[in-house]
Amino acid sequence: MPRRHKPIKHTLYRPVTNESGKKRYPSKQAAEKAAELGMLRDMQLELSVYQGQDGGWYLTSRKAER
Repeated sequence: MPRRHKPIKHTLYRPVTNESGKKRYPSKQAAEKAAELGMLRDMQLELSVYQGQDGGWYLTSRKAER
């Protein structure tokens, strides 16, 4: 009997986005205000703001590398 041909189904490429599960802020000022409010809620928390690859602004607790 001949072998059956079973091609592998093609899956579409989806770029990996690190910001997919994070809150996006439209401006730096809005993100800084949210960071201040977050730090007021929890005094031990230190938040900073960074701009993602998509142009949006996000919060992080990681120290800035400069």
